[in-house]
Amino acid sequence: MELFGGLAIFVYGVHVLSEGLEKVAGGKLMTMLDKSLNHPLKQGLFGTIATALMQSSGLLMVTMIGLINANLLNLEQAIGIMLGQEIGTTITGQMVSFQIKGFNLVFLILGFFMMYFSSNRKLRMVGQPFFGFGIVFVGMSMMSSAGGVISKTPFFQQALAALSQHILLGVLVGAVFTAAIQSSTAMTGLVIAMGKSDSISLAVAVAIILGANIGSCIMGWLAAMQSGTHAKRASYAQIFINVIGVLIFLPFILPFTDLVAHTSAILARQIANAHTIFNVIVSLIMLPFVKPLARTIENLIPEKEDDKGKKVHTRFIDPRLINMPMMAVKLAMEEVLRMGWQTYEMLERSGEAMLKHDEDAVKWVFKHEKNIDEICHSLESFLESIPGEKLSPEDQDKLEDMKHLITDIERIGDHANNLSEFARQLYHKKVNISKAGQKELQVLFKKVLQNYKITLKALKTRDEKMVEKITSIEEEIDDLEKTYKLNHIERLKKNICHPEADTIFVESLRNLERISDHAYNIALTLIY
Repeated sequence: MELFGGLAIFVYGVHVLSEGLEKVAGGKLMTMLDKSLNHPLKQGLFGTIATALMQSSGLLMVTMIGLINANLLNLEQAIGIMLGQEIGTTITGQMVSFQIKGFNLVFLILGFFMMYFSSNRKLRMVGQPFFGFGIVFVGMSMMSSAGGVISKTPFFQQALAALSQHILLGVLVGAVFTAAIQSSTAMTGLVIAMGKSDSISLAVAVAIILGANIGSCIMGWLAAMQSGTHAKRASYAQIFINVIGVLIFLPFILPFTDLVAHTSAILARQIANAHTIFNVIVSLIMLPFVKPLARTIENLIPEKEDDKGKKVHTRFIDPRLINMPMMAVKLAMEEVLRMGWQTYEMLERSGEAMLKHDEDAVKWVFKHEKNIDEICHSLESFLESIPGEKLSPEDQDKLEDMKHLITDIERIGDHANNLSEFARQLYHKKVNISKAGQKELQVLFKKVLQNYKITLKALKTRDEKMVEKITSIEEEIDDLEKTYKLNHIERLKKNICHPEADTIFVESLRNLERISDHAYNIALTLIY
């Protein structure tokens, strides 16, 4: 009970630590991702750091499958990140293998007071990794204490003797147990805790850790089974890397164990060092073969016709990205911007439909209005599923902003659709707007498009200085709408405008002015 209770506390501590690290350093990690996709060494560095922050190679693998499904990673880049991921998984083991005795309680107490008694949001955020770090060591202490008692039981001693004689059995135990709990970090922590109580031999510990590397593939494999060909390729690439790595080391496991024994006098440190050395060597061996491996996997698993024909409304979001909340926020913003530029094009086409009598433009707008609705619904669901409590204060604000942004952008799409409907009515009724009215609509269309374009650019760059310019153009558009309505009334009195065009002209002005209002609302999120 104490052993598995300690394991539960350890896993929870890793979870709290991971959340805290993501909040503190997640933004920098996302910036690093953008810059790391052009070289295997950079990809490996990103994989190492991301795994160290997430404290789980399995969760990073699931997140990568989400990125692959969103077409933000190709197989070659994913393999480069996987090699770094193998190294990143060793950091937790190194951390918990040190004998810091009662000092772990300092982290626990410090983190607790920062999290629960500080009124500063940033200080609470920084306190979480400290708190998680302390919990991890409490769990390790419990597992180590229990391991000392369990090691004296006849059953455990017989099992240890069997594993010592049959190394492959140790590998199998490590693989099966890791697959069952879906955490190589927990498996490694458990083995190191047993090492701290001297209740396991180094050879058996190394065999179990080698097996844990294979068992860690289970999360990625399960996620890939529900995805397309590209995700399956990434999953099989991870399995191939880990299995080949273990097969390379298996014939030399006893000489390797003897070598590792010289790295420290403490068994727990020897186990952690074995884990690190194994993963670093495997990653270095595989690094020159990233491209050939990617080509081989692609040939073995060809793309299915079903995958090619799939219609996907969203590009940047995938439910698996929720595993890394700060990444989910960043990519959701990319999808919001993409949605914004699609509605901008809808507005352009609606102008062509009305001013150039382009019936093809009308059909194009109607078709894309349905796409915008689909994107909006997908985004709403995605944003609601992002756990806000796991985000930094800045990302929490962005998350709330986006929930309002998509409403404004979707309404702009609706207004563009209305304008195209007005254009179609003009064709069917064979009614023309007067030349003066057409010129006024042309001016207003141009102003509204200009303001919306500036708004989207400001949203992408988070440029608060542009809000003043957007506000100025918005006021100008309000004045133009009022002026053009009065002009239209005068033209009706003089019989210059066709009476049947009256409602369409006035409603077109109103829709354009409302689009400008929504653009202004979007801009306000930059300063409020």
